[in-house]
Amino acid sequence: MISKLVNLFKVKEDETLNYMDPDKLIKPKRESLYDPLSEEDEDAFFKELEAEKMEHFEEVKQTKPQSTSRNSTLKKMAQCMKEREWNPKRNPKPFIVLFLIVVCTFFISMALHETPNPLIGKWQPQKKSNIFIPTGDVEFQKEKILANGVSTPIEYTIENTYIEVVDLQTKTRIRFDLKDEKTIELNLLGVKTTYKKVH
Repeated sequence: MISKLVNLFKVKEDETLNYMDPDKLIKPKRESLYDPLSEEDEDAFFKELEAEKMEHFEEVKQTKPQSTSRNSTLKKMAQCMKEREWNPKRNPKPFIVLFLIVVCTFFISMALHETPNPLIGKWQPQKKSNIFIPTGDVEFQKEKILANGVSTPIEYTIENTYIEVVDLQTKTRIRFDLKDEKTIELNLLGVKTTYKKVH
């Protein structure tokens, strides 16, 4: 048993470091190979190969059937190009579809387009008239007006210099003159009241 332990710790020879042996690192010189053919022989050999290739190509050319004449090929190509050429007289469908799309887009945009109403928003009176005291803030919405806490359904008639507001219940018309983007003027029974846009 002791001998087994001794053998266990015994150092064995290792051959892994043999590659570092300087004698083995020197590479042997390769011997140059002897070429039995001289340059003249090589040239003759390659010329012979080229001649054989040329003969082979000539045989292949002779075995191919005679190709059609150039004129008939050009005629076929011209006919093919005429078939592929697009002509609106032959096929008007793309023009019709494009025209319908443009017309539909135009009518839809006209139907959805609304003239911008500069009156919509909240307005505040600026000066008191001689007879009437201004009623306070007036808020115009798309289909109604809010004044003194009362909502009234209305309709607008928009012109370049004025906007006419029509009360849908009583059918009375009130005209607001546009002074600029944020100023309007109401002429009610000869009394002018100026309003400024709050927001």
